[in-house]
Amino acid sequence: MKNKHFSMLACVMVMLVAFSSVAAASNWSQFQKNEKHTGITTDDGPDDATISINGNIPAGSGIETVPVILGDYVYVEGASNLYKYEKSTLNYVAECSPAIVTAGGIQNANPASDGNNIIYVVDSGFGSNQQKITAVYANNMTTKWSTNFAPAAQQCSCPVTYYNDNGVGKLFVGTVNMSATDPVNLSDDGTYFAFYADNGTEIWSRDSTTGGGYYWAGAVVVGDFLVYPDDAGTLTSVYISDGTKVDEKDLSNKQIRSSAAYNTDDQLIYVAGKDKYAHAVAINPNTGMLGTHTTSSQMAYSSTSTPAYNAADDRIYVGCGSMVNGGCLYCLNATTLTTIWRAPQNSLIGNIQSSPAVADDGINNPLIFVTGNDEDGLIYRITDSGSSYSITSVGPPNATYSLAGVAISDNYAYFGNDDGYLYKVN
Repeated sequence: MKNKHFSMLACVMVMLVAFSSVAAASNWSQFQKNEKHTGITTDDGPDDATISINGNIPAGSGIETVPVILGDYVYVEGASNLYKYEKSTLNYVAECSPAIVTAGGIQNANPASDGNNIIYVVDSGFGSNQQKITAVYANNMTTKWSTNFAPAAQQCSCPVTYYNDNGVGKLFVGTVNMSATDPVNLSDDGTYFAFYADNGTEIWSRDSTTGGGYYWAGAVVVGDFLVYPDDAGTLTSVYISDGTKVDEKDLSNKQIRSSAAYNTDDQLIYVAGKDKYAHAVAINPNTGMLGTHTTSSQMAYSSTSTPAYNAADDRIYVGCGSMVNGGCLYCLNATTLTTIWRAPQNSLIGNIQSSPAVADDGINNPLIFVTGNDEDGLIYRITDSGSSYSITSVGPPNATYSLAGVAISDNYAYFGNDDGYLYKVN
């Protein structure tokens, strides 16, 4: 592993830098950390020999999204509102009043923030409710603006991507129209939207032209271009400015229900699919054109897990899982997608539908966190030791299905579950 084989002198220099100043914990400002969806932070994360749960906080309703972390606070969207807690204690601080999402709905469109004081929260539109996106002031939990979007027949189950485009904040999110033939597994339409983050005004919208909608299909920013997958197994590149299509590439005959992630070093887009493969697609950041398509070896099960990219070690991590049989985590070479290790090697852990969250401080081995979307509801910490791994897990009180996954800040990780409990991992 590239950044772990330090000389003694290098280690001493790193330690001197660490002791010379105290670095503030980083934010986890949107799905998979940033607009590239790398899923990695240089914070330590919970790195003791064992991990434990501190906190068993009922957030009022089911949690199907990853928390947003800004400064000293954790923000989590439940099925009926957005809630604010102190990061260190998980003490309740506030919630939006009036509530900004429809009570009783399933909210699985992950919020995003501008990394400062605004959080953008989607009401998913389940149950024929109108989709709505609301900008919330994080400091006082009041509404800045709110706007409806998309046909009421569609739903929004897509992470919001926030991007500061040369000083102009922009938001990107997709919707999906579930098929009447199979409303759980199939879709037949969808629309991608761009909004100005300052006031919610729509910049553009682009209907799907592939016959597949956008379910968990978050977009990444590559230069002047936005790239996102769909339920038709297609990857699409459009201009950020107006949504005009630049290029598209057919990757699979199955749905891709992960978001896209971007490797800026090798100029590769990653997704994982229900076809049991991880995919890498080359992109020209100057033109937005898509190039060579590489696939991994077949994984044990289908995947809805957005690959996390570890640039320092030239590898990605991606989960897979079946609601019936369990799942596992793969560590793949970032350019060839060859398997470096699979955890567990010859068995299964919980159904891993979440996207890996990675803590890599550049000194210790990377720590990868995923949650199990099954009745045990465990959180797993998988330590990447190079050519091998080790696993630690812990079951929280009131454990149940945990779909969304983990946000990391400082020495802690945070996640929620279907029964609406928010947890802090030490």
